[in-house]
Amino acid sequence: MSHDSGERRQFIDLEKKALVRYTYRNQKFEIIVDPEAALNYKKGEEIPISDIVEGYMVFHNATKGEKASEIILEQTFESDNEEEIVKIILEKGALQLTQAQRKKLLKDKIDEIINFIHVHCINPQTNKPHPPARIESAMDEAGVNIDYVLPPDKQAKDIIKQIQAIIPIRLESVVLAVKVTPDFTGPAYGIVAGAGEILEDQWGNDGSWYAKIEMPSGKQADFLDKINQLTKGKAEVKIVERKSE
Repeated sequence: MSHDSGERRQFIDLEKKALVRYTYRNQKFEIIVDPEAALNYKKGEEIPISDIVEGYMVFHNATKGEKASEIILEQTFESDNEEEIVKIILEKGALQLTQAQRKKLLKDKIDEIINFIHVHCINPQTNKPHPPARIESAMDEAGVNIDYVLPPDKQAKDIIKQIQAIIPIRLESVVLAVKVTPDFTGPAYGIVAGAGEILEDQWGNDGSWYAKIEMPSGKQADFLDKINQLTKGKAEVKIVERKSE
């Protein structure tokens, strides 16, 4: 690791990047990262460091291009391993997001929550899912607070309770019994397995396939469309149980 005085400056465009800032022993250190990858890493996802950081450069002030000297880095982190130093800063430092980045992450999280509610909930008056636009409108009316860090399913259940005063809605899964004739069993298995959890299945003497599957109620209509299109309407499907929370 060659020595660097830390005086070289080069202004850096951070429009699509973010910083992780770590202060230790009265020294400020910054690294440039991909905002979404860094956020996911901090939430516990296993992501290679090389996919998160913009090179293995450490700055005192990344916006102004003021690099930290290698002497200070070695003294502070007791290491001259660039990847090891960057990893410490990434793990212990605070992710600095711009207002635009926070806005985008928040919009993405809202979309994920709306989709979760659309798939996992129904209108108990019709036994059909609410359209995403109606869910979003109810969320706006209820003034729900969204955390762009927490996973959608961790927030959705509380949000469902908040919008129940505005629209009739219930978190529900449905158990279906499915019978498929021998000529469609191969591709039908993929459709059934992809729609939910197969609780039990068996083969008939004539080669027919029987399955019991549990899925979010919001997936039922799409599942029926796919299985009927595949089997040309020959599949037998009936509701065995509705499970509400």
